[in-house]
Amino acid sequence: MRGKDLNSITWCALMLDGIHLSRDQAAVVALGIDSEGRKHVLDFALGSSESLEVSRELMARIVNRGFPCDHRLYVVLDGSDALRGAVVEFFSDAVIQRCLVHKERNIKGKLSKRHWGELSRLFTRLRRVQGTEAAEEIFGELKKFLEPISAEAYRCLHEAGDDLLALHRLNVLNTLHRSLLSTNAIQNSFLNTRRRLGRVTCFRVETDQASRWLSHALLEAEKGFRRITGHASLPLLVVALGRPEVSPT
Repeated sequence: MRGKDLNSITWCALMLDGIHLSRDQAAVVALGIDSEGRKHVLDFALGSSESLEVSRELMARIVNRGFPCDHRLYVVLDGSDALRGAVVEFFSDAVIQRCLVHKERNIKGKLSKRHWGELSRLFTRLRRVQGTEAAEEIFGELKKFLEPISAEAYRCLHEAGDDLLALHRLNVLNTLHRSLLSTNAIQNSFLNTRRRLGRVTCFRVETDQASRWLSHALLEAEKGFRRITGHASLPLLVVALGRPEVSPT
């Protein structure tokens, strides 16, 4: 994994997410998507949590191995402030998209069950619509829906800020939304990783046991990777990322 020459590949997107291996061990994993829509496990960093230090270590390693970007980088995150901070340190003009699956789940946890159906309907519409105007209209509907029923859910929606509609504001085709509005591509790797780790719930932190196990499991998961849905539209994303940044109104 760490021997792969990252400079020889044309990259379109980066995904970062965390996985808890045990009670006191976590890993932050980086997955890259190339210009042909192929997914690559780039690297991971271990720590007791998804801290800024762990995230920074991961970013430094992939950059030092040649992970380049000759246009603004598109990055999908699970919502961790530490991950966002590390990305901005290395790619200050990155277009950062918050995972809609994580955000919907977080808001759902703050609502009564009777409101789950409407929340799901609105997020489904948000995933399907194309372009800035349509996305902002649905975001407005989400605000109107949440504000009168739950102050906590309303704050949770606003906490993501502009990152929630980052891909929509690039005005690319919505054929890319299924793949690039969430960290599902990397979460699916975690599911396969957990299957391979089996019942292992404790790693000796004074050894490289966790690193060896996780490296093997991720590489095995990578063997089953397919190109992302909508990969034919990736050239449009590259063009959009090459444009000057437009601040949301």
